[in-house]
Amino acid sequence: MKHSLPTTMRLSCIVPALCALFCVPVHAAANAADYAQSVLAADPLAYWQLDALAGALSGADSSGNGYDAVPLGSGSLIAGLFGNAAAGGGSYLQAPTLDALTGSTAVTVEAWVRLDAPMSSIDGSYASIYDSRQDNYVLYFDRNNSELRFKVATANGYAERPGASSYIVDKKQGEWIHVVGMLDQNDPAGSSAKIYVDGVLRDRHTAVKLDSTIPGGQLAAIGADWNNGSPSSLFNIGNVDQVAIYGRALTEAEVRNHFELGSGKTFAASSPKVTSMAEGFEVIAHRGNSMFAPENTLESDRQAIALGAHRFETDVRLTKDGVAVISHDDNTSRATGVSKSIANSTAAELADLSAGLSNVFGDRYAGEKIPTLVQTLELARDGDSKVVLDVKVDNAGAAIAQAIADTGFDPADVVAFGWNNAAVADLVTHLGDAEVFHLGFFGGFVAAATLDGRASYLDGLKATGVDGLALSFGDLLSGGEPLWGDLLALAASRDLRVFAWTVNEAETMADLISLKAERMIDGRLVTGQLSGIITDDPATALALVSSVPEAQTWMMFLAGGVLLMLRRRSA
Repeated sequence: MKHSLPTTMRLSCIVPALCALFCVPVHAAANAADYAQSVLAADPLAYWQLDALAGALSGADSSGNGYDAVPLGSGSLIAGLFGNAAAGGGSYLQAPTLDALTGSTAVTVEAWVRLDAPMSSIDGSYASIYDSRQDNYVLYFDRNNSELRFKVATANGYAERPGASSYIVDKKQGEWIHVVGMLDQNDPAGSSAKIYVDGVLRDRHTAVKLDSTIPGGQLAAIGADWNNGSPSSLFNIGNVDQVAIYGRALTEAEVRNHFELGSGKTFAASSPKVTSMAEGFEVIAHRGNSMFAPENTLESDRQAIALGAHRFETDVRLTKDGVAVISHDDNTSRATGVSKSIANSTAAELADLSAGLSNVFGDRYAGEKIPTLVQTLELARDGDSKVVLDVKVDNAGAAIAQAIADTGFDPADVVAFGWNNAAVADLVTHLGDAEVFHLGFFGGFVAAATLDGRASYLDGLKATGVDGLALSFGDLLSGGEPLWGDLLALAASRDLRVFAWTVNEAETMADLISLKAERMIDGRLVTGQLSGIITDDPATALALVSSVPEAQTWMMFLAGGVLLMLRRRSA
């Protein structure tokens, strides 16, 4: 069924649609003086513009606080964002101890970087942009995890590492990109480590253990790792410029302002956009609104429903006495702080455990319990929501069917995920009116290699009762268009829906929603697109989806645009 946009959302699309038709975005040229003024207005502890003095790289601190860095190494100067910058690999700077950070409860590290090669080309495991001694606040490229990361460690010894995927960063190869990492103890989700790229929040890690001070300021390096008192992990695949450190968390408005002034682009023109979308596209809240509430709890699901997510996804396991309960892990330690095996415990033994993820949220959600599937379906039923059941065991079909019957939940509003052929067969047997998706299909699909072979493989799945497919977005994109194009088009030709998980970056969301592939299949041209994405941050995904005018709205504006241009020509 098509999910129509509310009238107010449709109307809010009018101005962007008109601009898309008739307006050419104007990007003001980046201005060094305006950018520097905006950084200084944000009161940095240190600001290294990395310009040249007398033909040599300068480590002068423009903040006025006297934290001058010492240029070292043998690299040459290159054209930077403004003026000159350090060439990657040979040039680096030793930054002094930032004693002003001692006792601070927040930090922001800001820099501009340019990659001249893919992240996979890093010589070694890491390439450091700014690296404080003992890794207490660090911006770096992590080759092994394929992420541009910010690491922050607090005085209590706890650390988090939010990251932006290589998928995002490698697309910007050859461009100067704006990178900001911060510890923000006033984030709406709770104390969080965050990373922004080009003004967009890419990742947020929330943890109550981040409620601590920053360790005393340490020696650091720009363009290298300084942990052992000598440089390593040199930034050898690009360049660094305009590095600033703050003893507070910048606001999102400040981050975007710095991006706009440094790039000469407006954030609105550069922000992620959906260019096309499948009819009936669904935003699915992963374990509920799990970026802001403890995963797989009724509160997390309740928040997802309130946001307007089309479905929420939740994980199903069986207790020792055969009760379907909601938990991603078999062991309850991570969620509750108490170690119990769900498979070896009765529902009654689990009922009193707090599932409030105290390591992340403290005692804010201490009253949340491990819900049963019956409780979860009752919440979805009363909230007029649909669900995705990620079934973690192979024999839960009968218990799920009983829970659906006991709650009067409409089985047509259920998508059930099975991870292998046995789990899928069990779900198909017991959940005849629900959709059953296969999650373990991808290896066989890739191995089939040809379009015809892949078509036959999907036909085999379809014959077993499979209604859809789900996979990680990294796997989906791993082989480029030949792979994802075959999958989306063949799935469309077989009336199989495709979901991708777990997508938390706005730019990746927009790219995935917009994916479109065409293939000649069985003598006809077939267009395939994703049917939904699964995300920890449904609010961001819903905002992207709601910004897309419906097809008939686009046609109205297109027709209006043609008429307007004809009138202008005849005037």
